Amino acid sequence: MALETLQSTSTLAASLAALAAVLSGVCAFLSYRLARKIQDDLKTDERIIAGTPIHPDLHEHAHSACVIQCTLFNKSKRKAYVNAVSAYDRRGSKVDVTWSHEIDQLGNPKNPCQLIGLVDACPLFIQKNDGESIEYARITISHSFPDTPMDVIFDPTADWVRE
Repeated sequence: MALETLQSTSTLAASLAALAAVLSGVCAFLSYRLARKIQDDLKTDERIIAGTPIHPDLHEHAHSACVIQCTLFNKSKRKAYVNAVSAYDRRGSKVDVTWSHEIDQLGNPKNPCQLIGLVDACPLFIQKNDGESIEYARITISHSFPDTPMDVIFDPTADWVRE
């Protein structure tokens, strides 16, 4: 009788251990799925929005045509950064530009460090290196959130043609 009790107790303990292992595996799987869902929800909020690009109002009005100002808005709770800005003309040829988050009174970028931290909103100033006026530009902005860069079109004549 003691041997049978010992065997049934051992069998019961082994069964309970197997059940606990299965439940532990199920809990681990559900925890993983919940963590992935939370991470995906946080990623959907990571977005940067660009305002309408304009020529800023500078002290020297003639210099305004050489500079584009575009305000960037960070919709995420996390800090983002802009790490590359490129500009292209109507034919798709790359234009040499310098960019920064601040300019002097003549429109020259101050401290063009090739990296801008973006918490809430930040102005982006782009100046053509040859000093010529900018009448059209497709601006490509690379930043830390998505894998693909953001495109912004500066075309003041598009609004005039629509009216």
